[in-house]
Amino acid sequence: MTETGTQELPRRIVHPGPITPERFRAVGCHAHPVTLTARSGVCVNEAIADAFAARGFEGGYIRLKNVPMKRLDYVMPAAAPDDAHAAWYSETFSMPGGTIIDAGLHMGRRDGKPFLHCHGSWKNADGVVSMGHLLPFEAEFAAETPLEALALDGAILDVRRDEETNFPLFTPIAQPRNRKDAGLRALLCTVRPNTDICTALEAACQQFGLQQAEVNGIGSLIGVDYEDGTSLTAYASETLIRNGRIDPVMGDQQATLDIAMVDLTTHISGGRLVRGKNPVCVTFELLLSERQGAAA
Repeated sequence: MTETGTQELPRRIVHPGPITPERFRAVGCHAHPVTLTARSGVCVNEAIADAFAARGFEGGYIRLKNVPMKRLDYVMPAAAPDDAHAAWYSETFSMPGGTIIDAGLHMGRRDGKPFLHCHGSWKNADGVVSMGHLLPFEAEFAAETPLEALALDGAILDVRRDEETNFPLFTPIAQPRNRKDAGLRALLCTVRPNTDICTALEAACQQFGLQQAEVNGIGSLIGVDYEDGTSLTAYASETLIRNGRIDPVMGDQQATLDIAMVDLTTHISGGRLVRGKNPVCVTFELLLSERQGAAA
């Protein structure tokens, strides 16, 4: 499906490549709630890949909360240094002995190897809070860490070169199902630039007949309009969905997304998004899992 509505968006960004007609991509799959054990002594990317593999899965989504770290390197959004991209990353910040407050990550693959993408917030030993994009090969858990995950069967996020943005980006790829037990019916989804995040998810759910779902994911927005009236215009951000839902409202699916984000001014904000007013900057990567007990 390529169209998500004709509403006027308040902000827009110009990327260097040709606009892709497909404005979101969703792949049906199943999500299995599992508890993983991530070891210390190796980078976060390896620890989480091994933890998924130990349970017989290649990837999925994990929410990290109050996780002590031995090392934690991250970047924030920044202006692009040239015309090859519409936005870029800051210099690397290091936080030895920090704690992840709240973060979300997708474990997928890149060049045939496990690869994760993580956005979140963290604090240093003095309690100073920062937010951004975790560098998965430059971070390490302080100790063996139990993690609650939604492991995927039937789809995976795979990094592909994206002509529109000129970035290597995750895209959902269908895979054969390996599990006989059903798991939760789910959608693995990415949303493209200048597309409202809420209406794109609603369209994906309508396409697949998913009536009620929990929404997890990370991505970037072009500024933000919150329901409390706050409007920010910095054109690039690192964003985490703190709480997301799809619910039926008068016969249609409606998305409610509460987010946290840091923009390229280093300002951290949060709140519930106004539907139809929050276009994606580079990409958004999402896992929508049907709520248990919800009708198909």
